[in-house]
Amino acid sequence: MSLKHIKEMLETLCYYNAVEITHTFSKNEQAFLKASCKKNTETIQLTFLKSQEIKYYDDIDEAAAVIAELINE
Repeated sequence: MSLKHIKEMLETLCYYNAVEITHTFSKNEQAFLKASCKKNTETIQLTFLKSQEIKYYDDIDEAAAVIAELINE
């Protein structure tokens, strides 16, 4: 998945931030990450499924880069 495509997905999450939308990312058919936008903000929330750790990103480019790096590991 390209960085551009990931960024577009995150921008869509933020555009529709009044409702709850979650994207789940998988690798080798194993879900490992959920991305959502905190309600009524443009803050991206990444939930790492294995550890249940949650990280927040105010910058879509930064969040997209993190996701792309994890997918391409």
